[in-house]
Amino acid sequence: MKRPPRAGGLKGVNPVKNKDAKDNRSVKKNAAFFCLAAALAAGTAAAAKRPVPEYLKKAVVYQVVLRNFTRDGNFKAATAMLDHVRSAGVDVVYLAPFVEMDRDMDPAGWSPRQIRSGFGSPKNSYRISDYDKIDPEYGGDADFKVFNDRAHALGMKVFMDLVYLHCGPNNVIKDKFPDAFQRDEKGEVRMTYWRFPYVNFKSKPVRRYLIDSMKHWMRLGCDGFRCDVGDAVPLDFWVEAVGECRKIDPQLVMINEGTNPEWLEKAFDACYAWPWSFTLRMALNPKGIQYGKMKPTLPERMDEVRAYEAKLPADSLMFAFLDNHDTATDDWENRFDRVQPVEAGNAAFVLTFLRRGLPLVFNGNEIADNANNSFFAPVEHPARAYKTVDWARALQPAGRARLELIRKLSKMRHEDAIWSEGTMEWVKDGEAKGVIAFIRALDTRRMLVAANLTGESVTIDGLGAFKPYEYVIREAPPRTGNSRK
Repeated sequence: MKRPPRAGGLKGVNPVKNKDAKDNRSVKKNAAFFCLAAALAAGTAAAAKRPVPEYLKKAVVYQVVLRNFTRDGNFKAATAMLDHVRSAGVDVVYLAPFVEMDRDMDPAGWSPRQIRSGFGSPKNSYRISDYDKIDPEYGGDADFKVFNDRAHALGMKVFMDLVYLHCGPNNVIKDKFPDAFQRDEKGEVRMTYWRFPYVNFKSKPVRRYLIDSMKHWMRLGCDGFRCDVGDAVPLDFWVEAVGECRKIDPQLVMINEGTNPEWLEKAFDACYAWPWSFTLRMALNPKGIQYGKMKPTLPERMDEVRAYEAKLPADSLMFAFLDNHDTATDDWENRFDRVQPVEAGNAAFVLTFLRRGLPLVFNGNEIADNANNSFFAPVEHPARAYKTVDWARALQPAGRARLELIRKLSKMRHEDAIWSEGTMEWVKDGEAKGVIAFIRALDTRRMLVAANLTGESVTIDGLGAFKPYEYVIREAPPRTGNSRK
């Protein structure tokens, strides 16, 4: 299948996440399903993949976008919040890009979303000028080390975002290596849709530089990497990089912002649960940003979820979210905790935490934060303070209810192996009425998890009655020959 024009995380448009301009609807619709289609076409995975570190099976991941996490927007302020993060039952802090951003003021090299954000800043965390330096907006190496040391002291791992598909037009590799960027047949630098240069992975010096950069951050305390649109970076690069880096730390975790089973088998520990995550998001908020051209009904969307997940190795971890830096930035007034009662998000979090996978809590989700959010807002901009987490929500009933639930769900994942080791089977009976249900089973135990994602009361044969946004977690009857899947 020919790859459509594309690039990584939500800087302008991510085909996987359908993130960009209305004037590029055709590009989005055609590209949005590239990763999913490739995964489905790849067939059932056969090769044995590396067993993931044991802690990851039970882990809860928390994404921090430094600009949005605190009013100060830097490592020092974020470090002071780590006790709170740990109190929510978090095992891994995943940092959005914090390395040096390109400061070229020519907007011809800015992404469309960056321009539309209205901040007038060249500084986009996905438009990188130096992979080895912390952007001064956030602090320095010493601040990063203090952050890491504190997270580790609290029992948490630290992951960081790798943005290797593309970089800023003035990235230092341009001067270090004459073949740093990909070029077309005319010798012109190939640009992504975001207007960023493609990194040239055919260059051995470039590959060496990027692998050495990974090792640099590992020496400063990084325990894993989330890889921006990892499917679009050549697999042979990841195999080489991971092989070298795991000589330093055999427990190094790699998460692919992609869906291709082969990448998962050969280099990564987890991939993104795109169909699942956006199925829940669409149920909570049909006006929010969507995953390509999603099917109109919940049963159809859940069939897509099952079709995708059936192509992955049986023990695969899928990174599942309700919010992330992209969705929070683009949903604006439509963030699910702005348009729905707290109970709606709570029901969706129950499903996400207790299904097979790796749940993500975006910064502020644990207190039902509903502030307008934008990772394009530079620290020096006077309006940035209004794009940060509204920590006052932690003192309000909605925030207290969400935090109590997240702590409960985290505790369940940590203490009961059925949620990390158990098998999972879908119960389809309620999907036509907006109820998603599944059974987790381990040995002779079976637990039913079901949630009504609608604002209406419904009754489902075999599942019972549900109030609006009600969820249940209860023992399921023993399986019989007529059990439904």
